[in-house]
Parts: sequence; C-alpha cells; structure tokens
Amino acid sequence: MLPSVVELVCAYGIAFGLMNKVEFLRRVKFLDAMLSCSYCTGFHAGWMTWGLTRLFHGVEPTVQSIAPVVVWAFASAAFCYTVDVVSQLAEGWIPRDK
Repeated sequence: MLPSVVELVCAYGIAFGLMNKVEFLRRVKFLDAMLSCSYCTGFHAGWMTWGLTRLFHGVEPTVQSIAPVVVWAFASAAFCYTVDVVSQLAEGWIPRDK
C-alpha cells in the first residue's frame, strides 16, 4: 500500500518537528548531520509514519512488510525534500524589513 497525501503530510510534520523543534537530538554529531538534511530526516519520518499508521489500523508488522516500509521511507524522503525546497523558495519571496 502506497502512502496517501495525508500520510505524506504526517511524515513531513514529523520531519519538520525533528529538524526544527527537538534540539536535544542535535547534541549527537551524527543526528545533527541527519537533521540538517530534509531528505535524510524525511526518510526516517517515512518509516516512523508507516509504523504509526500500522498501529492505527491494527496491522501487525511482518517480514513481508519490509518492502512497503522502504517504499514509504523513500516516498517520504522525496516528499519532505520537495516541500522543504519549495518552502525555502517561497520564504525568499517574502520581503524582509531592514
């Protein structure tokens, strides 16, 4: 099952929260590097979202679910990266007071 738009937005919400709101994770050098990359953080947000949706729907994770998890993670990574780039571009259009 491929992620829906709502699930991708959920993954972006998780990625955004991790990248911008959870400062204590940045104390670890590896995590700081990951959290600086929207593609990397989006990948991890994707498998987290997959897990959350499976809990919500009451589906037990199995060995056969490895492939869908990977698909979700990469779909989430691409979505989070795209939204992040578009957001940064849009922020550049906002005039700043000097």
